[in-house]
Amino acid sequence: MAQQKVHVVVFKDAESDQWVAMCLEYDVVTQGDDEEHAKTMLKEAVELHLGDMSNEDIEVLYQPVQGEPKLHLISIDAPTLLHS
Repeated sequence: MAQQKVHVVVFKDAESDQWVAMCLEYDVVTQGDDEEHAKTMLKEAVELHLGDMSNEDIEVLYQPVQGEPKLHLISIDAPTLLHS
């Protein structure tokens, strides 16, 4: 197996004590008890996900990220239900 670096976003879930980890290139999301656990769980989830796919399917799924991702906070208009 070849090694590949992927971009991971990790944040604390607002409604639980869990941490969420997202892989940008493969659109895989998982969670863990802390930041490191979430990253470990994501590594396992991505590897398992890719292990079940053909190379052709992986090429279609893979979304490359150029450079370093930036985190931005923006305001959007949302239904009143989301403002509580």
